[in-house]
This record gives sequence, C-alpha cells and structure tokens, in this order.
Amino acid sequence: MEGINLILQNYLLVIVVVMLALLIKLFLTCKSQKKELQELKAKYDFFTQGDDKNWDEILTKTLTEVRAAKADLQKLEQQQQAMREQMKGCVQKVKLMRYNAFTDTGSNLSYSLAVLDENNNGVVLSSLYGREDNRSYAKPVENGKSTYQLSDEEKEVLEQLTR
Repeated sequence: MEGINLILQNYLLVIVVVMLALLIKLFLTCKSQKKELQELKAKYDFFTQGDDKNWDEILTKTLTEVRAAKADLQKLEQQQQAMREQMKGCVQKVKLMRYNAFTDTGSNLSYSLAVLDENNNGVVLSSLYGREDNRSYAKPVENGKSTYQLSDEEKEVLEQLTR
C-alpha cells in the first residue's frame, strides 16, 4: 500500500494532467457527437416531414409516388411521340413568290405558293393575273415532285423549299 501511495505522490501531477486531457477529449467527442446527432435529426425530420411515422410507411409512400410519376412521364413521352408523328403531315414549309406573268401587266400581281409537309408532300398554288382575266392553278406535290407540268416559277418555289 505504501508503494501505491509513493507512486501516487511522485506521479500525481502527471496523472491529473492525463485525466484532464482525457476529460477534454471526452468533452470534444461529446460535442462532435451532438452536432452529428442534430444533423441526423434534421435529415430525419426532412424525410418524415415532421411526422413521427416509421420508415416503412415513408419509403412505401415515396416509392409509390415515384412509380406514379414514372408512369405519367411514360404517358407524356408516348403522347409527345404521337404528336411528332402527327406533325410530319402538317404544313411545315411555305414559300411565296410574286412575279409578272405577262409583260403588259405590272405590280407583281401573279404568284406561286408552295405549301409542304415534312416529307415534301403538299400543293403548289399559282395565280396568273392578266389584264383580261385571272387564272388559278393547284398542283399536288409528292416527295417534292408534281405529276403536273410546273412553270419555271413553280419549280423555283419548290426547289427553294426542298433544298
């Protein structure tokens, strides 16, 4: 017993310093753990939205919502694709050229109008204005070509759209 007392007397300062260092280390560890616990609590509150539900309910609800959103997205993508296909048949290219069909008239009152879809299908409309009369022509176009003979102006309008 005297040996222990002797050791304690000789090394009391060292023992106190070591214990104080361990106490400071313990304090810092507790403070760090408290901060981590607060962060975890904040995340938990975020996921539970403040309710004290269990994780199974939260995950099931979230997964159900994600699956529903995914199904809605697939429907929207299908609708978008259908609209793209539908748009291919809609008018997408229009070109108008005004000109004088006859030398004795002025003001570019004659015109050729080409209206085509994405596949270069559509119609060429032409109106030839003269002093005595006015003539209109409609010529179908398939794949950028017409089975009817086209005037130079009609050819030029089609060429500008199909380049």
